[in-house]
Amino acid sequence: MQTQTQVIGISLLCDLQGKIIEVIRNDLESDRPILKGQLFTAIFDKASLDKTFGFLTELRTQEAAFDWVLTLLVSDKLTPLHFVGSMSNNQLFIVGAKTLSDIDSYFYDELMKLNNEQINAFRQVMKDHQKLSVQTRDRDNQFYDELTQLNSDLAATQRELARKNHELEQQKQELKSLNQALSTTIEMLEKTRNELVQSEKMASLGRLVSGFAHEINTPIGIAVTSSSMITQAGEKINEMLSQDEVSEMELVANIGKMVEGSKLTYSNVRRAAELVTSFKRTSIDQTQETKRLFTLHETIQDIIVSLDSKFHQTNIMVENQCSTHINIYGYPGIISQILNNLLINSIIHGFEGGTLAGNIVIHVQQEDNTVLMTYSDTGKGMNEEVVDRLFEPFYTTKRANGGTGLGMYICYNLVTTRLNGNISCESTLGEGAIFHVSFPIETVL
Repeated sequence: MQTQTQVIGISLLCDLQGKIIEVIRNDLESDRPILKGQLFTAIFDKASLDKTFGFLTELRTQEAAFDWVLTLLVSDKLTPLHFVGSMSNNQLFIVGAKTLSDIDSYFYDELMKLNNEQINAFRQVMKDHQKLSVQTRDRDNQFYDELTQLNSDLAATQRELARKNHELEQQKQELKSLNQALSTTIEMLEKTRNELVQSEKMASLGRLVSGFAHEINTPIGIAVTSSSMITQAGEKINEMLSQDEVSEMELVANIGKMVEGSKLTYSNVRRAAELVTSFKRTSIDQTQETKRLFTLHETIQDIIVSLDSKFHQTNIMVENQCSTHINIYGYPGIISQILNNLLINSIIHGFEGGTLAGNIVIHVQQEDNTVLMTYSDTGKGMNEEVVDRLFEPFYTTKRANGGTGLGMYICYNLVTTRLNGNISCESTLGEGAIFHVSFPIETVL
């Protein structure tokens, strides 16, 4: 009896519209009276009205409703109650208590106040509800176990993801450091490359100066000898004219010497002037990167002339097969340095320092706005390995003889980066080498 007295709730009988037909039991001290003829919805607070209508709707449509928590005001406090209901003979039997166990254990007694048909119907509904509750509990337990496992897997995944993120962050920092080191290295390499290119330019200019000095020495020397001969002939004539008698034949002979000496002096001074002009043009082009209009044939010929001292003591013939009508607006110094490196490379490597005889042909033609240059020599050629590595920096087969391995590398960079062109080489050991150079013409006049 003590357990029963502790149970607090209500049991009502309503019609299908939700109007209270009979208050079977009311243990609540509700602030709102629960009276016969009153609407079931009127005993609840406004916040629960939507749920109250939902409870009645389910009860009418499903003929049963279980565990609807509705709130009403009891002793100035909002009190939630669990409601169940059953429909029979167009009447709604509604029971509410603080817990579902209270409904199951205690308010069955309220059914005794109803007729047997209502009792049996409600008991069957309650049994079905209990069975459904067991199934629902088992299903909920299964869902809970599955959810627990999923949460455990998710936690493990999150830990693994956090570890991977940490490793990724470390790799990111390492990569950032490597990139910074790489950028510094690239800057240093770029600086070194520029210094090497400049050094090679100076070396090329040094060879040019040496060749010019050697070349100009011959015509200047002849001119000096001729002028000396003219001076001697003049002094002889003055001496003859101071005498009372002059030999006509001797006078004519000395005048002839003066005329011959003058011609010889003129031709050699003119040759020296041409060399100076060529040297001036070539040296300026190689030391100052200034765009100008130039004739390609003339630029090629200037380089050949500047290196004549290198070929003078050899049996190597250089032939310039370039049209005199190819005019280019660009950097003649770049063309000069490319050809200078190719010619020196042929002497050192192709013809074994000039000890071998052969020919070098520089053939140039123009197709639309592209210059096609073919440089070929009949030297000893190269094997496949050397050809494959020819344009690599610091690669040389003559390091023991002072080779730097930069000549062909600089050629490649000048053609590809400064002329926006292409350079390639084909060679077979014992059959010479052929270099193909092509580059676009910016302006052709």
